[in-house]
This record gives sequence, C-alpha cells and structure tokens, in this order.
Amino acid sequence: MGTIDELVQLDLPAMQVKALAVDFGGVMSDFIDRDTLGLLSDIAQVPLAVFEIPYWEKRDKLDSGEYDANSYFHQVLVDAHSPLGDDEETLELLFTIDILGFSHVRPRMVKWVHDMRRRGIKTVLVSNMASQTYDHLVHGAYWAEACFDQFVISGILGENKPEEPIFRHTIDLVQTPPRHILFIDDSEPNIKAAQDMGMQTFLYHR
Repeated sequence: MGTIDELVQLDLPAMQVKALAVDFGGVMSDFIDRDTLGLLSDIAQVPLAVFEIPYWEKRDKLDSGEYDANSYFHQVLVDAHSPLGDDEETLELLFTIDILGFSHVRPRMVKWVHDMRRRGIKTVLVSNMASQTYDHLVHGAYWAEACFDQFVISGILGENKPEEPIFRHTIDLVQTPPRHILFIDDSEPNIKAAQDMGMQTFLYHR
C-alpha cells in the first residue's frame, strides 16, 4: 500500500515483475470528486445525498455493459425520484459530465507506466469502465497508447472486478504467470481478488 512516491521506488526487477496490470479511476486518473457529483445531482434536480445512492448502486451494471449510458442514467433518475423525464439531451449531458469527472489523468502515473513499458515490462490497463466511457476517454488517447500494450475493459468483456474472470482474462492476455504480474488498484476487494489469483499487488492511495 502506498502513494505514487512509494510506487516509483519499487524495485521491479528484484520483485521479478514482468507485467503491470493497472487500474484507471483512482490510479491512472483522479476519481470523480464531490463537486462533479454535485453538478450531476443539480442537473437531476435532486439532493446529492439522494442522487449518489442509485449512482453508485447501479454503477456495476453500467461498467459490465448490462446498461448503456442512457439506460444507466435513466434508472438513476428514476430511483432518485428526479422530476426529469426521458429527455435524451439531459441523459447525454449527465454522461458527458460523468466522463469529465474521470478525465483528469495523472501525469506522474503516465510517466512511470511509460518508463516501465520502455524497460520491457508488459503493461495492461484493467478497469471497471463502460465501453462508451472507454471509447470517449481512453481509446486512441495519446497517453493510453504511450503507456499500455493491452486494455481489459469490463464493459467490453462483460465482467467486473473483483470477479475472477476479469483477472483470468488479464493473465491470459499478458501471457505471464500471475506471480510475475504486479496489480495496482485503489480498491481493497480488487486487491484481495488479485492476490487470490496469485498476483503481486500494490494498493494505491493518494
């Protein structure tokens, strides 16, 4: 467990790390903040304390691909008892603001992952992320192409962390024994699941 300062001090050759599996929100980028969530709740015309309950409870269905963005925010509005109806323009605005809430990519993480890749370590982004978010925020982005060989996206795979299939898919994709993979995430359940698969782990916090 540690910060970016502690992460960059790791001796990956001594740890026999051959591949990095790195989370997006909370590691490669800032996590959505309270101000942005407040803006979303203002658009929905409901209090933040009410809005954020379905926002988080339904998030797994968005990330796994069970809901598309409009279906997700429609259900959030319904569950939050928003006075807004099925206005497609409003749903699209909510999704746009949501994407922007996760868009602040951390330069130091980009540099470190990029440097490790240049040293011959395989790199894979492993994220609970809707396919639409991936398309708008990550796919084709210069920082992503510079940092990562592969991308494991829950909304494309149809499986979320911390479930075993997404970790199994990651191991198969990088073709590296789990003991030689360093998994970096900010979620303790995800870290525990990776450890159960035999990976080395680093619980990231700011």
